[in-house]
Amino acid sequence: MPYIASEDRPRLDGVVEGLADELASRLSEEMNGDTEVSSCYKGAFLAVARRLHSLQRGEKQRPRTKAEELAFEIFAGAEKYGYRGAWVGGLDYALTRLIQRVPVKMVEKGVWNEEFRFWVYVQTGGALERAAMTTHAEGGDDDWVSDALVAVLTDVKDEYKRRVNTAYEAVQIKKSGDCYTTPYRTEMVDVEDDMKKVIGYTEIMKEFGRPRNDQLADEE
Repeated sequence: MPYIASEDRPRLDGVVEGLADELASRLSEEMNGDTEVSSCYKGAFLAVARRLHSLQRGEKQRPRTKAEELAFEIFAGAEKYGYRGAWVGGLDYALTRLIQRVPVKMVEKGVWNEEFRFWVYVQTGGALERAAMTTHAEGGDDDWVSDALVAVLTDVKDEYKRRVNTAYEAVQIKKSGDCYTTPYRTEMVDVEDDMKKVIGYTEIMKEFGRPRNDQLADEE
């Protein structure tokens, strides 16, 4: 859940913005600006996760990169709460903001035409998933810090699917039609305001291909 207190957000937002600028510049100038966004993201996710792991162990080396700077800011901001692992909320929030800010900057640079397409979701989700797998592989069996990092990386991916890609899919279904024909499935329906204006979409669960109970009663 990427939600932290409003007073904790500005300090993280500033560092996230710096890292997003760096990643967008790398994608634009050093990489192909397209599919390599996954590699760019994965490196940043792992750098943040590894430095948080070392900070939780008590290591205090100064940050050398913007990704490590973000980890320091996340960890430092959580210390006031007085319990181990308080940084998980800040990490979730920071990564959630990061994967939204980089696409904005890519559009501003003229490299991308739009902030979100299915391939952006695929590359972002894949980077989060692989970063979680790598973090798991690097941790020990009783390593609670790695467990927390894996959970946050997975949660950011799941929330991105639920909050962003699901809405994108709804628009595509309304635009091009559904691809599911199995008898048990959800169906996209319009949501209207009091003036009958469509303001969004929602899914309802339906059973297709069989008469409803009331239809069966009428036939009898």
